Amino acid sequence: MAKNRTQDRVKRETDETNARIATAYEKLSGKFRDRMRKADDKAQAAATKGKQEALRRRSELFGQAAKELEDKVAKLKASGA
Repeated sequence: MAKNRTQDRVKRETDETNARIATAYEKLSGKFRDRMRKADDKAQAAATKGKQEALRRRSELFGQAAKELEDKVAKLKASGA
């Protein structure tokens, strides 16, 4: 019986930790999406082609990072279900 309580406690702690991590990832993903949009807006207003390309690449990188975090959040939520 004590083994079951320990296993339940470990599972509960794991679920709580995964939830905290998922929340942090979601928050960071949102920040990355905001930065992506900001870089897109700056690229639209860029005076030179080189600056425009650099800002578009920055936007792509922030978008990829946000997507990867969103994928991790989905996995964490699926493992808790």
